[in-house]
Amino acid sequence: MGDEASYNRICDLWEDFRRHAGMNPCVVRWASGLPHGASVLDVGCGTGYPIDAYLAECGFSLTGIDASEKMIEKAKALELKGAVFLTVDLLRFLPARTYDAVIAFDSLWHIAYERQAEIYPKISSLLNPKGSFFFTHGKRDGKVTGTMLGETFHYASLSSEKVFSLLEQNGFEIVSSEEDFAEPVTGDRELMVTARKS
Repeated sequence: MGDEASYNRICDLWEDFRRHAGMNPCVVRWASGLPHGASVLDVGCGTGYPIDAYLAECGFSLTGIDASEKMIEKAKALELKGAVFLTVDLLRFLPARTYDAVIAFDSLWHIAYERQAEIYPKISSLLNPKGSFFFTHGKRDGKVTGTMLGETFHYASLSSEKVFSLLEQNGFEIVSSEEDFAEPVTGDRELMVTARKS
């Protein structure tokens, strides 16, 4: 998604941070509404911990994708039951199957601003009918550069209104959305959305 080299460089520090961060309650709530044994795609899965470890424990059939090969190496080393991890960018991902659910937690904002509108038809193409799409994102139109763990990262988003419009145009019903979401473990997010494909 453009920042894979930076993620490769912070991989060990990121793994340590996530090991001590705790499981996100919002993800637990979303996963509780999925069918037993659902096939789940995690976009921007990172090291696979704690989110993918939790989803695997729930008995879901899990596929994790990330553009950082070092992050994927860490995820594979977890040896999670029923999980497959692949080094690939979302917009280049061409699986031979579709999924019951897609989660994109803190990952979509790494996709270039010029390609943000491509996210929603792509996710729609990856989901089965009635499939769930859960994601966090920015709520403002534009792009910014930031620093994390000593590395530079690039972030982009469309306005929340444009995101909602693109979801609807690509066959999604918005189940829930919240701007300026905050909870103790997860922290603050400008936008959190659950949508369902028709």
